[in-house]
Amino acid sequence: MSATDHVHLTEDPWDAVVGQPDAVALLRGAAAGDPVHAWLFLGPRGSGKRAAARAFAGDLLAAEAATAGDPAAVERIRALAVAEQHPDLMVVEREGAAISADQADDIVRRASRSAVEGRRKVVVVDEAHLMALTVGPKLLKTIEEPPAATFFVILADELPAELVTIASRCVRVEFAPLTVPVITERLVAEGVEPTRAGEAASFSGGDLGRARLLATDDRLALRLAAWRDLPRRLDGSGATAAVAV
Repeated sequence: MSATDHVHLTEDPWDAVVGQPDAVALLRGAAAGDPVHAWLFLGPRGSGKRAAARAFAGDLLAAEAATAGDPAAVERIRALAVAEQHPDLMVVEREGAAISADQADDIVRRASRSAVEGRRKVVVVDEAHLMALTVGPKLLKTIEEPPAATFFVILADELPAELVTIASRCVRVEFAPLTVPVITERLVAEGVEPTRAGEAASFSGGDLGRARLLATDDRLALRLAAWRDLPRRLDGSGATAAVAV
């Protein structure tokens, strides 16, 4: 028995996708039916695209086990997908400033291989808005006519010109920027003190991951205290202003 046979979920993977009810409903419904083979998740950094891709991949890969009525296998597959460790899930991250032509060749090559465990494979391409100019043409044919039971999930913060043609072959799922109240509520649910959660959310720029980092940064509280005290300290002199800065 392999170590991965003992992997279990602690929560529904979709619970990690915060503040995106429309996207979650669409994707859960698609995974339970007859999903198309190419998807584009479009939205700002920190809006939950990667978490949604993991949850979606888990549901796609677990479909056979669900049909067979094997809940233990479903849980195991979904847990491995959440951990990005399932052998039929390929997650591509840029190496350097952009996704390279060599990475595109590797995507095409690996997408053509048979699935290891089941019938389906899922390829997730993160930060697809950052790709070399030659990457789009290399990937286009494979995304248009993928190998049987291969699904592509393309994640992008924005839609640059080099991604437009690929996007036209995908079902587009919008991820809205997360609001301060949504991020605050999530941080509080994760155990962060409410005032600190609100401050971290306010400075996160709508990025839940950044908010989590700020919530654990003791220097943030010190910087905020110094900023709030600044009007009292300023006396109109250049020297005082320099010290404050």
